[in-house]
Amino acid sequence: MSETALVLLCAATFIVFMALLGRAAAARTKHDAESYFLADRGLRRTVLFAAIFGTNMTAFVMLGLPGVAYHGGISIWLMLATPLLFVMPLSFYFGYRCWLVARRYGYITPVEFYRERFQSDGLAILMFLGFVGWTVPYILTGVIGGGRALETFTDGTVPYWVGGLAVTLVVAYYTWAGGMKATAWTNTAQTALFMAFLLLIVLLVPSAAGGTERIIGTLQREQPELLVRSWEGPFSLGATVSQLILFSFIIFAFPFVWVRMISARSSKDLRISGIAYPIALVATWAPAILLGLWGAAVIRGLAGGEADSIIFMMTAQLLPTWVAAFGLVALLAIVMSSMDAQILTLSNMLSRDIVGHYRSTTSPTEQVRFARAFVLVLLALTYGVSLLDMPGIFDVAQFAFTGFAVFYPLLIAGIFWRRATKWGAIASLVVGQTIAISGYLEWYPVVGGLQPVFWGVTLGALSLVVVSLLTPRQDAAADRFHSVWNEVRHGKPQPASDQGK
Repeated sequence: MSETALVLLCAATFIVFMALLGRAAAARTKHDAESYFLADRGLRRTVLFAAIFGTNMTAFVMLGLPGVAYHGGISIWLMLATPLLFVMPLSFYFGYRCWLVARRYGYITPVEFYRERFQSDGLAILMFLGFVGWTVPYILTGVIGGGRALETFTDGTVPYWVGGLAVTLVVAYYTWAGGMKATAWTNTAQTALFMAFLLLIVLLVPSAAGGTERIIGTLQREQPELLVRSWEGPFSLGATVSQLILFSFIIFAFPFVWVRMISARSSKDLRISGIAYPIALVATWAPAILLGLWGAAVIRGLAGGEADSIIFMMTAQLLPTWVAAFGLVALLAIVMSSMDAQILTLSNMLSRDIVGHYRSTTSPTEQVRFARAFVLVLLALTYGVSLLDMPGIFDVAQFAFTGFAVFYPLLIAGIFWRRATKWGAIASLVVGQTIAISGYLEWYPVVGGLQPVFWGVTLGALSLVVVSLLTPRQDAAADRFHSVWNEVRHGKPQPASDQGK
């Protein structure tokens, strides 16, 4: 069997397995909204963790991060380590507060949650548009990553457009068929695969390339700047502060992660995920960055986005074909593990927050039918956009991250600050998004290395506070939410489904 045939056989086997797993989950999924969108709010420990972690690990991890490390060296890890390891777990505390209220009142989407908290349809529309606008570029990283990987691994036998189409079709099938349960089950298998590959490859590459000492020696002679923490350009102090803000609470700002958090069966299951998340993050991001750094010594001269595929270039050049085949399966796994959740959440919001809210006669079963149709339409549109000339994975992902980050002030104030009002929330969103987008369009200069996310979040938060203090209080709406949290704080009974867990 030829190398290309083996790679394609492994990829095809994986795709069929994902489809069968999705079909099995679909057979256990009822046709109502809670079952299709939230798996009956019954995700437990391992599956919940994989659903949250796998959803947040996109092609950005295997393609974007190594590409940045290839050009920037260890600076990328030192810049990201603090928010990733110490601040991100706070997102699970925020998620827990949302989980309590969502279970009590039956909320399914973040748009619905904050519509009720602030009693504002206008805010809900703005949130919906923002979430959709920023999620689509994020989904694009999956289609782009899958297409580029298949093209690279098969030496062009499978062109980019065919690879992207294959990934899109299988994700469309199992998401359409089984909803949250199908995506959670497949995420569990996908997470195990891509983590196993990264840990394996970080052990195999050094020996195949002559040893770690040889690799580091080559870097010290030819590119010593990659081994030193740089404070220049994209790694300056201003950029580091911006990245701290960007990654601090990012998983809480992702609507597709928010929905998975409220799908937890119990608070204990959510806590376990919060503990496991940073551990798994180190086990995933550290190998990806190391491999990108080593790649600068093994395969020299890659420019720009070419370095996105450095892991798979080294795999194909240095290691046996079966490892390359495993690598392709791992990349397809990490691509699908995020795409499915993102597309399911968008279809969820479209069917529930738009169709269901403004067409009051729509039943929960009809909402599911609309959502399934939206899954197919949204993925078709995303695939079409992916065929255009696209920038590097890291650029696309960071652009989307910035848009989500600007939601921080609104999302956090809504669950902690009673005095926050709908007008403050709207002002925060409008000001923050305008500044973030304007920055990426380069309508104002970069000052001190501070990126658009810094100004968007900072001025968005300031707008929320000032406008909230100048507008009428919304005590009734705030009390409805805070009463749930106060019950837990004062030891009163939690929701029945959480007792004894």
